Amino acid sequence: MFAILPIAIISILVMIVGVAYADTNSAPQTYILRRVEIWNLFYRGMVAAFIVGALVQGSIVYCCWRFRESNKKTFPSEKTSEDDLR
Repeated sequence: MFAILPIAIISILVMIVGVAYADTNSAPQTYILRRVEIWNLFYRGMVAAFIVGALVQGSIVYCCWRFRESNKKTFPSEKTSEDDLR
């Protein structure tokens, strides 16, 4: 499963970058400005990186807040025995 994900991402990126380097032998109406497409890919990548970073940072903050030492729910109460935990 873990080997399939990078291969799929790379193949999708190859198809997207292929648009930026399209064949220029066609009619002038279908020309693609390479620098515009490259900047478009850059901004898409930056937005994706920002979203992933925000999700990672949010999950870290959640874990730190949920499992802090002052949270009473973190530790089992003293009334429970080890048999109850199993």
